Amino acid sequence: MQNKYRKMYNENLLGTSDVSILKFYYASFKIQQAKNKVPEISAFLDDCAKISESTSLKLKISSFIPFFNLLFGTGREQKHIAEIIRTKREEVESLFMEDDISDDALKSILYGISPLMQANSLTREDTIQVVRDKILKCYSIKGKKQLGDRIFGYLLASELISAYTPEDRLLAWKAFVGEKIAPSDTKLHANPSLNRSNVDNKTLLKHLDTIREFYSEIKLEKVVSIIKKDMENLSAKA
Repeated sequence: MQNKYRKMYNENLLGTSDVSILKFYYASFKIQQAKNKVPEISAFLDDCAKISESTSLKLKISSFIPFFNLLFGTGREQKHIAEIIRTKREEVESLFMEDDISDDALKSILYGISPLMQANSLTREDTIQVVRDKILKCYSIKGKKQLGDRIFGYLLASELISAYTPEDRLLAWKAFVGEKIAPSDTKLHANPSLNRSNVDNKTLLKHLDTIREFYSEIKLEKVVSIIKKDMENLSAKA
């Protein structure tokens, strides 16, 4: 059992995804617990939240280094972990007290995707709803509207939603998101070379990596492959 947690600890030591970071904290807790050195679970999680916030700030400060975030994360992941630990404390505590955890259980806490909406059982309707909720969340946060536009743009790029002319794309947006929210860029392309952008290539790479991670979590691999190609093209120009 101890070897299992040590293996998990080592595999996720340098992890940059939300799931990997939380697995690292879980393994750390289990290793200390086995040695009777762990404090109360609540105090341990308080320390984890503080570490995540501190790491998030350091990664944000270091982001001027070319491709730094692609290797070590954007800092957004660590900030998200700190928020989850504080806002879903009871759920996280219960999870850490389990002898085994699954990626599905972690994703349920991290992204609000219930076990019924995981992997093989995720229906098209469920997937569409998760994407819609993500776009609406982006539009509720100042400075994140273009991120929402691109998330929708990749649905079009993958042809999961069919729309090819500018008029069709706008109609598809209204049918998907609703008529009350107008897109910040009516072109609604995902590709950075086509869509309007007020940010530099380094920031665009961060945006695309965030979108890639989101689509990867809900298993839309067709979209993920398109994003990866765009990131490779953008990196070559940086």
